[in-house]
Amino acid sequence: MPPYFNFLFPALSIAVLTFALVSILIPGVFIWIALKLLGKDRGIIRCGLANLAAFIFAAIIAAILHFTPLIFFVPIISFVVYLYALKLLLDISFLEAFVATIIASIVIFFTALILAAIFGTWLLFFPQPHMAGVRF
Repeated sequence: MPPYFNFLFPALSIAVLTFALVSILIPGVFIWIALKLLGKDRGIIRCGLANLAAFIFAAIIAAILHFTPLIFFVPIISFVVYLYALKLLLDISFLEAFVATIIASIVIFFTALILAAIFGTWLLFFPQPHMAGVRF
């Protein structure tokens, strides 16, 4: 059978590589901003990879603890494991990892708020053609 779909695999691999790079860089930027505010100098890629590794480690621990009687404490234990992994991978203290996570969460919240305001205002002033003249 001839390879009819040979064109698909290079495009798929480019999409996967782009998605992987973006999924490492964007969270890395937020952790990097938080660490910059704390006075620590780490690279964006290092922060992103540390965040990814800490997330995977915390997810594995959460999956293991899910089958134990500790199921009610899994979110807290997973968060502590995530902080511990960030502490180890970024060479910072546990308190700095906690504060960096809180600052990164606040930065993500305000970024989402600003983007929602921009795009929400855009949609408010420029409605879609099928919505023009619709009364509620």
